[in-house]
Amino acid sequence: MPNFHTKTLKPLGYPCTYNETTFTYEAHSKRGNTLVMASTQGEQVLIRIQQKEDGVLLVKGDKVTRPTQASFLQKVLIDFRDASEAEEIFTNIEPKKFLHVKHSPYLKEIEFFANHFDVAREIWVEIGFGSGRHLLHQAKKNPHIQFIGLEIHKPSIEQVLKQCELQTIENILVIDYDARLFMEFLPSNVVGRIFVHFPVPWDKKPHRRVFSAAFIEEALRVLHVKGTLELRTDSPLYFEFTFSQMMQLSKADVHVKKNADLEITSKYEDRWRKMEKDIYDVILTNEIEAAPIPKLGRLHFDATVNFAKIRDAFKDELLRGQGFFVHFEELFEINEKSGLIRLSFGANERNERCFIQIQEGKVTYLPETILATKSNVAAHTLIKEWFHGICD
Repeated sequence: MPNFHTKTLKPLGYPCTYNETTFTYEAHSKRGNTLVMASTQGEQVLIRIQQKEDGVLLVKGDKVTRPTQASFLQKVLIDFRDASEAEEIFTNIEPKKFLHVKHSPYLKEIEFFANHFDVAREIWVEIGFGSGRHLLHQAKKNPHIQFIGLEIHKPSIEQVLKQCELQTIENILVIDYDARLFMEFLPSNVVGRIFVHFPVPWDKKPHRRVFSAAFIEEALRVLHVKGTLELRTDSPLYFEFTFSQMMQLSKADVHVKKNADLEITSKYEDRWRKMEKDIYDVILTNEIEAAPIPKLGRLHFDATVNFAKIRDAFKDELLRGQGFFVHFEELFEINEKSGLIRLSFGANERNERCFIQIQEGKVTYLPETILATKSNVAAHTLIKEWFHGICD
């Protein structure tokens, strides 16, 4: 992640603008951490400042608001460094990466898929596309198909976005999002194929795997009749786990292959084949037309709250419900009436990480596009009850 180290930072007068970046406010926590709200070209980024044991300040982007395209974070950090007259002791910021800061037309946010995505074309989805070899190959081979590529490794995303532009591939949309949550935003019966190639096995933490009974259920809902969910893995444990999950369905059309050849392979598969490792394919074909589902709305707060009361009562706290949780992690104070709460919440096996922003009593999520999945709604209700218990 881009960052720099410095011994001093000149205080800024908020709000202020330097070059194309606006710095809105500064917030402090009891743990000694500082957040600075910055924005450029519509991208909101929280800069995190941590004081190390030797007194040196580490300045970086907070993970919750880190943009998928690293060039935006590079730009914000360089502008903050120059505006605060910081003298760098160390930096890994590469100035060339922010010379042409622009939004890629291929990169989309989850709100786009929730409310604006056109499903008129046949849709294929690849989960965890890595280097993008398979995704790019399939998109070029099938220009009539709309591809959606999901990946959470930001350098891989940037690599594929660059290739889409260089090769003028116009039928790929990319999103940086948890695939297990993403499925809830797609309409029923609109997807032809779902590829999950070489997912992380998570043998010691199986709850983190993409595949689960809930994931398979959502995949079957979004697939049209005769559509397929396809796993390709070098892990015998993952293969056995996935097959056993599919066998728990009341009815299933499942095909298994071993060491099948594909037209295109990833660099990892090339390596594993040289090591003579076995490659397993499990293909589940959907046979049932699912009922349509309503579009998911956003979560929002109606009531106002008293920040001073919340600040005084706040503690690192984990609350659990049936199949979901809320973890209040850290509070940051902007002033007597405003601040931020860093938290995570949602389903036990998959969750959101965000901030709650309180300004003059008004409460919003940051980022704002926290959508109303089943587990998010349950957690959101618990958060409102927590506010009510403190403020009323």
